[in-house]
Parts: sequence; structure tokens; C-alpha cells
Amino acid sequence: MNKKGFTLIELMIVVVIIGILAAIAIPRFTSIKDEANKSSCRANMHQIATAENMYYAVANTYTNASGDLDDYIGGGNVWVCPRTSAAYAFTVTGTDQFTVPCPFGSGTAATDHGTVTDTGASW
Repeated sequence: MNKKGFTLIELMIVVVIIGILAAIAIPRFTSIKDEANKSSCRANMHQIATAENMYYAVANTYTNASGDLDDYIGGGNVWVCPRTSAAYAFTVTGTDQFTVPCPFGSGTAATDHGTVTDTGASW
């Protein structure tokens, strides 16, 4: 007899190999996605900090109102963390200090995207 096709064992081996490759690839993809969100979040915080500094150069004070910074933001949705879609709650202390913390995480290095202040960034 001349039968064409694959045996059940051959098909099961292929399915097992595909399952092993998927088990390796999916956690790696998740890790890469989290790193991309973290990088995007940090870029957003830096852009807000740059806008605050530009506003300070003109008004000699920082602002809590995101509407005041719209003229200094080049566009895009920089007002929310890409991981949580929560808005950044940036604060101004006096007229010469500001803080832009990420709304994601509990402040631990493992989960927090960091904070940007008038003096620099901390991750």
C-alpha cells in the first residue's frame, strides 16, 4: 500500500514543538511590552518636565495646570501613562520646584516607572 500523509506520532511531535516555542516566546513578549511601556512613560514624563521648564523660562514660575503647558507639548498623548492610562498628577512646590511621578507602581524599583523633578530624573 502506498499511503500518503503524516502519522499521528509525527503530528503530536510537531504540536509539542510548537507548544514549547510558544511557552518560550509569550513570556518574552510580555517582558518586552512592559519595557516599551516603561520607556514610553519615562519619555512622557521628560516631555512634561521640558514643558514645565519652558513655561518657567517665560512665566518665572511652574504650573500645575496641564492646559498651561499645551503650547509647549508637541502633540500626542503625553498626559497619561501608557501602562495604566492614568493621568500624571504632577505637583508644584512653591514657584521653583515640580515633580512628575508615574501613576503606575507602588514606588518600588521593580514596578515604578520613576519620577521626574526640576533637578532631574530618578528611576
